[in-house]
Amino acid sequence: MDQRGSGDRHERTAAGHPPAHVRCTPPAAAALFEIAVLDTTSEDGRPRWHTIGWGVGRGEADSIAETYVTRPMCPYDEAQIRHNGHLVGVHRRPAGRTG
Repeated sequence: MDQRGSGDRHERTAAGHPPAHVRCTPPAAAALFEIAVLDTTSEDGRPRWHTIGWGVGRGEADSIAETYVTRPMCPYDEAQIRHNGHLVGVHRRPAGRTG
């Protein structure tokens, strides 16, 4: 059976029309912003980025990222915010804070 989408589709909706296009990213997921932090404590001494979570909306993501670079114990040097793979924000540890 040919699985390549030949254009001769036999699927139909209840009204007899071909099904509508289904988005790969559901609308709710489009509001998610990835938050990653720069971890400089690896055993080999090489810094690595780790995703620590997701914010729903840019404001929430900024707030979470800011918390991770300003927390009193072990703040990260930098946090990045990405939306759909694109860098949209950077938060850095304030100068003079060593954790």
